[in-house]
Amino acid sequence: MTNKKVSKLFNNNILWAVISLIAALCIWLYMTGTQEEEIEVQLSGVQVVFAGEEDLQATRGLVVTDISTQTVNVTIRSSRMNIGRLGSDDVQAVIDVSRLSSTGNYSLNYSLAYPDNVDASSVRIAESAPNSISFQLTRMDDRQFPVDVVFSGSVADGYMFGDLEYEPQTITVRGPQNVLDSIAAVRTEIALEDLDATRTIDANYVLFDADGNEIAKDGLEFDSDTISVTIPIRKVKEVPIYVTLIEGAGATRENVKITLDTPSISIAGDAEDVDAMNRIEVGPIDLTSFELTYEGSLDIVLSNDIENITGIDKVNVTVEIQGLAVKDFTVTNISDVGLPDGYSAELMTHSLTVRIRGAQDVLDSISSANIRAVADLSNTTATGTMDTSNVRIEVDGALNCGAVGTYRLTYDISK
Repeated sequence: MTNKKVSKLFNNNILWAVISLIAALCIWLYMTGTQEEEIEVQLSGVQVVFAGEEDLQATRGLVVTDISTQTVNVTIRSSRMNIGRLGSDDVQAVIDVSRLSSTGNYSLNYSLAYPDNVDASSVRIAESAPNSISFQLTRMDDRQFPVDVVFSGSVADGYMFGDLEYEPQTITVRGPQNVLDSIAAVRTEIALEDLDATRTIDANYVLFDADGNEIAKDGLEFDSDTISVTIPIRKVKEVPIYVTLIEGAGATRENVKITLDTPSISIAGDAEDVDAMNRIEVGPIDLTSFELTYEGSLDIVLSNDIENITGIDKVNVTVEIQGLAVKDFTVTNISDVGLPDGYSAELMTHSLTVRIRGAQDVLDSISSANIRAVADLSNTTATGTMDTSNVRIEVDGALNCGAVGTYRLTYDISK
């Protein structure tokens, strides 16, 4: 063949079209044969699912628990075209529980569910492990459990924490009866260090069985996801007790000696309130109500915001008046004031012995003529003999002295 004829042959378009057609046909025949070839695919960790589980729970109150395994391993056979691209995530091991109606233990075989682009009828299961799935059907129930809150932290120096406050105090759990039966405690633990102020936090809680093992919350429903816990932190302070006095009859705080069996107590409360309290006042004691010595007990009263953590609610007090003396005088200068219009009063008591307290030199300088008894009759509302203790003793011409005790006068009241 001459060069001219060869060149003409290679430039023939019809020849090249025939060659291309033959090559395409060969490739098609090869690919078709390859895709129709049966292959084997191993799928590990195929997810187990339960068909009809939601309806089972909604209509019959049953739930699937204690599943023997969550995945299976299978080997399937089919054409390369059908299963060549399948992975474990594309297939599910399906157990139909829609027809079950009673509690108990079950062991059922599963079927494999494939994507829509797979011809399931041409797929065969060559191997499967396990071949069946064991599980339990149990009834759903609601149950309340008390919440146990534990504070395991610490407070700063000079502070204390009170009783924990938390809401809710019970948790309602919905789930399988066998799981609810295993719950022995619902507990939350707070661990905060060096607290010096009240804190409120939303805390998670944990379920425990009787042996102290934690129970998983999977598959359970709760009426509250967290517990609102308030940790009351109060400041502690020791505060002195201060006796208030009503001065008179020559006696002032400067010339009395006060002795307390409990000179101070410890209090707790909000830091601002505690810092503002520098003493606790008790009394008052009227210095004109006794001569030289008083002994008694006084109530320790605090506001509702302050706690008396010492626990002592009374203090025993001794008051001694120093540097003063007492002297008796007979008083005949007696008058009255305030008698209402329309009433008349005749004095039945013509003399009165009174005790005057003061410095000794002051007592020596006065006489009965310096002393007057004045009865206040402004409260008179009836007639007849009336005894009144509303009597004021006045000492004229002398300072820093006065009567001690209570005095009474008798009047005949008429209209």
